[in-house]
Formats: sequence, C-alpha cells, structure tokens
Amino acid sequence: MKTRWSILTLFLIAAMVVAACAAPAAAPAPAQDAAPAEATEPAAAEAAAPSGDAITLEFWHAMGGNLGEVVQELVDRFNASQDGIVVNATYQGSYDDTYNALLASFESGGTPNIVQNFDLASQTMIDTGKLVPAWQLMEADGYDPSVFIPAVRDYYSDENGMVALAFNSSTPLLYYNADMFEAAGVAAPEGSLSFSDFLALCDQLKAAEVAPYCFTFGQVGWEFEQYLANSGGLYFNENNGRTARPTEVLFNNDKGVEVFDFLTKLVIDGYAPNLNNTWTETDSTFLTQQAAIQFDSTSDVSLIQNAEFNVGTAFIPHADSSERNGVVLGGAALWLIDSGDAALNDAAWEFMKFMAAPEQQKTWHMSTGYFPVRSDLMEDPELQQFWAENPNFATAIEQLTTTNTTLADGTPNYAVLGGRAGPFPAIRRIIVETYSRVLNDGLSAQDALNEAAEKANAELENYNAFFQ
Repeated sequence: MKTRWSILTLFLIAAMVVAACAAPAAAPAPAQDAAPAEATEPAAAEAAAPSGDAITLEFWHAMGGNLGEVVQELVDRFNASQDGIVVNATYQGSYDDTYNALLASFESGGTPNIVQNFDLASQTMIDTGKLVPAWQLMEADGYDPSVFIPAVRDYYSDENGMVALAFNSSTPLLYYNADMFEAAGVAAPEGSLSFSDFLALCDQLKAAEVAPYCFTFGQVGWEFEQYLANSGGLYFNENNGRTARPTEVLFNNDKGVEVFDFLTKLVIDGYAPNLNNTWTETDSTFLTQQAAIQFDSTSDVSLIQNAEFNVGTAFIPHADSSERNGVVLGGAALWLIDSGDAALNDAAWEFMKFMAAPEQQKTWHMSTGYFPVRSDLMEDPELQQFWAENPNFATAIEQLTTTNTTLADGTPNYAVLGGRAGPFPAIRRIIVETYSRVLNDGLSAQDALNEAAEKANAELENYNAFFQ
C-alpha cells in the first residue's frame, strides 16, 4: 500500500477538500465548526520565551474569534504549568485552510508538531502516513483510552485504537423557541421523535400561528448524515468504511431515501423555508422568530446567548422505520505529526494529554458549548452544577452518552460510529447539491440520491485507485 504521497497527490486531495467543504462566504458550516467568516486571528498572548533546553512546539488550529481566545488561554495555561516545553499556537483559518496548509507544509517545510483537524478528514489524515497514532503513545505511556466517552473514542479509532486525541467534539441538536411552545399550548419535545411525530408537532405549532414556519435548516450534508445515522442507516459499504476502504455509498437505499424525502418535503410542504446551503440565514430565521425550531450544532451557544426569548434543546429525530440509534461525532481532534525526533514527539504528546485533561475540558466546555470528551467528567460536581444552571448544555451530553454504539447482539453499530472515506468531504458536497435536484428540478428523493450515488461512487473509485 502506498503511504507516502507525492506533492501532486497531496494537492489533488487538498483541492478536493476545498471544493467539497466551501460554504458561501457569509455562511461557514457549524457542522464542521469552521471559524465564523468575520473572525480574525485572536491576539495571542506573548509567548513564553524558551529557557535553557526547553522544547518549542508548533500547534496549528482552526478556532477563530472567541473560540480562538479560549484555545490560547489553554495553551498559556500549559506553558505556565511547566518549564520544559513551550507551545506556539497559530490560527490557520477554517478547517479547510488548516488542512491545506498542513498538506503544503509536507513539501515546503514548516510542518507543525500538532494540528487540529476536522472529523471528515480522518481517513486522509491516516493516509498521509505522517502521523504518530495516539494509540502508540497511549500504550507506551500507560494512558487509558477508556477515559473517553465511547462514541468519541470509537469515532477516532482504527483497528488498533485511537489515531487522534479528541478535543473539540460536537453533535447536532434541535433548538426550539420555548416561548412559542408555551403560547401554542404545545408540550416541548422529549427524547428523539420519529419523523411522523415531528410533523405532528409542527402541525400543532402551525395551527397556533406562532411563527410563519415550524422548522428552519440549511441544506447541508451534515443534517442528512446525522438523521441517517440516527435511523440506523449506513452511508458507505464495508461497514461504513470502518472495516475496509468503501467502494460504494449506501445512502440511496431505503433508509437514506426516507431521510431525504423527509428533509426535502419539509420545504415542499411549507414547514420550512428554502434557504439553500446556509447556516447564517438559518440562525437569523430562528433568532428573528420566523421559525419555532432549528437544527444546529451543540457548539452554537450563540443561539442561547443571543436570543431574545427562552430557548430549549432536544434530540434530533429519526425515521419512522427505525428506533433511535444516536448521533455521529462532529468537531475535530488533535493529530500528532511525526517530526522524526522522539523528544519532540514526546513533548507534543504531553501537550495533547494536557488539552484532553479534566480541567482543560471543563474550561473548554463551559466557555464554548463543545462538550467534554471524557467519561470521567460526567459526575464532576462542578459540571453537575453548571448543567443544573444551564440545562441546554446537558442535552448534548445526554444525547451522546445514550448513543447506541453497539447493537443488541454486541456488534458495533457502524451507523453511529460514522462513515470513513478519503473523499468524504467531496461526497458531502454532492449531497448539498442534490437538494436542489428535488426542490428545484422536481426529481424524487430516490432518483436524486441515485444520481448522487453515481457521482459519489466515482469519487471513491478515483481515491481508492491511489492505494491499489
């Protein structure tokens, strides 16, 4: 198998990621937790000057604005905690920008020691052949991976163990206008509703005329992926790409069609506005009370902080043909790039462990809305108090920790472990474009997904050819 790519191959993949993940300039997708378009590089605190034989590490991240400020706070905390390692944190822009800068550095030099990279890039990160997998470091250090929430641990694992260390993890939620529900005399949603139950809820809200629309969402690939997983459907063959490289998509099978039919008919039947591929307009539609419910990321705490009304949160729905399965992890992880120097790699591992340690995860969660990735924090008294005072933060925790990562027979639930494929970002973009084939061109959900599957399978074939 090829594990060291040529510069041409690297930049072909980089170009693919840019084309696949680019959202409208004013509306980057929280599903990938990209920095807001208006965010600029946070002002870094003065870096601690290396003293004596201190090791200096370069850490690239994709957190802009207030998120970047919290990252810098944690980096400063690490630098102040000891005098043998100094970490320089550099904001590289969006996830796409950070990933492409990393690929370029493999040829031009200046490669960082640690990079934050997003969920869908996991397979291409592994395929670079330039990582020190986290499981190797854990084994050498006696680090117990069971401290991580199972869904978090499993998402970033291969057959050997965790390849990256989870850091900023998120999942989707339904945000709802609690004042509208009260005015309509409608009970707030509890648990994960079936599609039919969700529509019945919308009918009650529409009858009460509390808002022009029941629901608002952007036509993004992430929502389709999450509803499909919650319904027990697979995105790829080969157990969602988890046991071998996938050769074809499965999203045009019965479960995928049921999900896509539900999403597109929300617009066709007037339950939701046609907002195309956007997140910003989705937020504004909800915050201006044009819709009672919104789909968004757990990390979008601004929906709670900026709303002029009471906001509640609930689990995402699932298909009528299934029970609830749970959600797929989103966000990003920390990846250790092999410097070829054992001392540098060991120092990088110390920093990664620090960022995943309880105190840092608590700060990160309470400051940003990303949830703590550790199971051993679920009973933490400080967080218990925080969740009691901020119950909307607790919804995300409950939705993830109750995700069924194993089936009744004890086998892995590959649906909620998430799909893994090299060209996944490009395939997500195909799904985004597929919405218009139904909403604008009149295709059925089945025909539109069949068309998307043909394009997606070509992407898989082209990518897999590098490893034959």
